[in-house]
Formats: sequence, C-alpha cells, structure tokens
Amino acid sequence: MHEQRVDGGTKEGTKAGANMRPLVIDLDGTLIHSDLLWESIVLFLKKHFLRAWQLPLWLFLGKAGFKDKIASQVELDPAALPYDKVVLALIATARAEGRRVILATGAQRRFAEQIAAHLGLFDQVLATDSVNFTSHNKARELCALFGERGYDYVGNSRADLAVWLSCEGAISVTHKPFQLSDGRATSHSGSVRGGALKALVKAMRPRQWLKNLLVFVPMLAGHEFDLWTFNAALVAFIGFSLCASSAYLLNDALDAQDDRVHPTKHKRPIASGALPLPLALISSPLLALAAIGLCAWFSPLLLLVVLIYFASTVAYSLVLKRLLMVDIVTLAILYTLRVLGGGAATMIAPSFWLLAFSFFIFLSLALLKRHSELFNLQRDGKEKTRGRGYTTADRMPIAIMGVNTAFVSVLVFMLYFNSSNVLEQYRTPELLGGILPLLVFWLGRLWVLAFRGEVNEDPVLYVSKDKVSLVVVALCLLLATLASL
Repeated sequence: MHEQRVDGGTKEGTKAGANMRPLVIDLDGTLIHSDLLWESIVLFLKKHFLRAWQLPLWLFLGKAGFKDKIASQVELDPAALPYDKVVLALIATARAEGRRVILATGAQRRFAEQIAAHLGLFDQVLATDSVNFTSHNKARELCALFGERGYDYVGNSRADLAVWLSCEGAISVTHKPFQLSDGRATSHSGSVRGGALKALVKAMRPRQWLKNLLVFVPMLAGHEFDLWTFNAALVAFIGFSLCASSAYLLNDALDAQDDRVHPTKHKRPIASGALPLPLALISSPLLALAAIGLCAWFSPLLLLVVLIYFASTVAYSLVLKRLLMVDIVTLAILYTLRVLGGGAATMIAPSFWLLAFSFFIFLSLALLKRHSELFNLQRDGKEKTRGRGYTTADRMPIAIMGVNTAFVSVLVFMLYFNSSNVLEQYRTPELLGGILPLLVFWLGRLWVLAFRGEVNEDPVLYVSKDKVSLVVVALCLLLATLASL
C-alpha cells in the first residue's frame, strides 16, 4: 500500500488503502487512562498488604515474570477501568469501515483478553506472555504479522517509538506530537488529558483540611490566645493536613475500581486516570513522612497522636471501611483525635466534656454521611454499596442512630456548660445556654435535609458551603465570646 501511494495513487485509492490497514491499539495509557501493572499492584496491596515485601523479590523474575506473578494474585474488573472515550470512538469508526482492530499491549495476557472480551471490539489480542510485549518486541511481531508499514498504530509514550517507526499511520493520544527519526511526527487522537500536578493537588483534597481546624478547639476552649499557643496549634494543623492528604491518596488509589462505578466518585483524579497511580503511591508516603518529621521536631506527644491517627487512617483504608458500623465509629474517633492532637501540641488537656461532645456530634455526622450514601444508592435503584458493608435496608437504622447521637451530643453540651470547668472560665456562663437551641435547630435541620436527599455525602463540606450552618456557627462563637467577657 505504501509503494502505491509513493507512485502517485489517487486520493480515493489512498483512502481505500488506509481503510484496509489494520488499526492496532495500545492499552496502558492509550485505551485506558491508567496502567494495568500499577492497577494490579494496587489490587495486590489492597488484598495482601502484609505481603507487600514480596513485590521487590518478584522483580528478579524479569518484567514478564513480574507481571505474570502479580496477575496470578488478583482479579481485575474490566468494567471498572477509565477508558478513553475518544479512542473507543476511533475503534468504532474503524470497525464500521471494515478494518481489523488489534489490541497490542505490554500488559499480561489474561488481563488483556478480559478487557477485549468485555469491550467486544477487537479481532485479535497480542499481549505479554513469556516475553514483555513492548517497544521493539511489539514492533517486530506487528511487522511479522502485517508487514513493514502495513498497519496503523495508536500509542502514548516513548516506548512506542519503535512501533510508530514501523507503522504507516502513527497516532498518539498525547497532545504534544512525537518526532520520529524518519522525519515524520505522530498525529493526535484521544481525549483531553490534564496536568498531573494539578490532579495531585486536587487528590490531596485541600478542602478537607477544614476538618483539621479542630486542632484549634483546645486553644479556644482553654481561652489561651497567646502567639506560642497559636503557633503550636498551627503546627498541629499542618501535620494533620499532610497526614490526611497522604491517607486520601492511599485511600483513593486502593478504591479506584470501586470509585469508577460510583455516580460522583468516578470523577476523582485517580479514578478518572488524571493522576497516575505511581505518582499517587509515591506522594502518599512522602506526605506522611513530612507530617511525622514535623511533629517529631515539635513535640513527642503530638507525634504520638499523629502516628495513632495515621495508623488508624491506613487501617480504615485497608480493612475497617468495609466493616459494618466499625467504619462509622472509626470516623468519629478520627475527628476526636484531631482535638487530642491540638491539645497535645498546645499542652492544653481537653476536658472529658469536650471529648465526649466531639465524639458524639461527629459520630452523628459520620452516620449522616453513610445515610446520604445509602439514600443516593436507593435513589439510583441499587441495593448494596460496593466495597462497603451496607445495603439500602440499613438506611433507617443508621438514621435512627444518627438522630439519637446528635441529641446525645446536645445533652453532653448541656451538662458541660453547668460544669465546674465552665463556671471557672466564663464570667457569664448563662449565655452558653443560648447555644443549646442553636445546636438543636442545626442538627435537626441537617437530618431533615438528609432525609430529603439534600445533603451530599460529606456533611462537613456541606456545612462549609451552607449559609444557614455558617450563621449558626457564627452565633455560637458570638455567644461563647460574650460569655467569656
């Protein structure tokens, strides 16, 4: 076909020749916005975290052996992968034109065949068996099957240069074209792919750092407003924020397949493929080490609390989040640990009343979060949460517990403002009584809205945007300030 075009074939003949050439599609980073090797490593860590030490040893098996060993340990869900819709459309067009479409990938053969069977778009699958099917190995096999310049190829990286050189139509899913040594350049096809750095920042969830403002509660409750105390609380805030972002990255990496079939979580950077798994898995421990180093430098007591917090978040991501009710209690404990962290940094011991109030009010919010998830699940006609221990039948008992714990927190606060702690710290403690109806109104309103399905799945973020909630918080702070004057 190439020789006919050089000799001056007609435009129609050239087009017909292009339509006769097989279209060969790469998988990792091309057909999907991810890499199956890293996907399988994450699945292995999720299932066998305590066997992570085996991964470096399997590298001695070579690339093909390593991929095969990992693939034998995990099960991949082809439906839960971030496919490039533009590439899928390109394949559909090629098939409509009568062209053969081949999946040629360095991924392990069993995974490649499962994906091909799921999509039903490929005439042939070429993948890694005993030899790693990438770069020159892939180019040689494709030339043996279709001849030099006898096929078109869609790829995504420098590893594909050898294949592009030996094909006729060189196509890349990256916006920046690759320059080939024969003077050609790749053309573009594929959906828009954003910057990894922007995706990393988004995956760190800086908005969730609002929760870490709880470290300032002991300072406020203890009426210690000097510069040293503020700086100490600020160190705790930074430490918990870095630690939380580390946990979010790990959690989202482990939950990527579950998130991809979720109505909203599929947009998360890791689930969508915008943030490469290797970058997420490298950034997570680096952020944790930064948090641990900062806390170790500042205070051994703060370090202890942060270590307990980090261990709890890792345990939550790996196991606890899938256990009925254990996940909810863990979330409430994680909130309370932030208060303890603030006390450890500032050397202000939180009172029993403050810790009890924190636990129950955040237990109610954790129950509200789970209730909202189940409400949305039921509204979508589904029955069971993926990767969780709940069904839609659990929505009502969770709501009952949530409303009860909300008003237990109100009861604890009522007892608190009549305690000796308050009588010593506030000149006009009676004004704190005005907070009680505000709490009842606010918690009651949140739960009524939750029953209507108007509260999103994270009530803390909902509160940060809800004008009524912000007014209630401001009024509570005003009453507490007036009571102390």
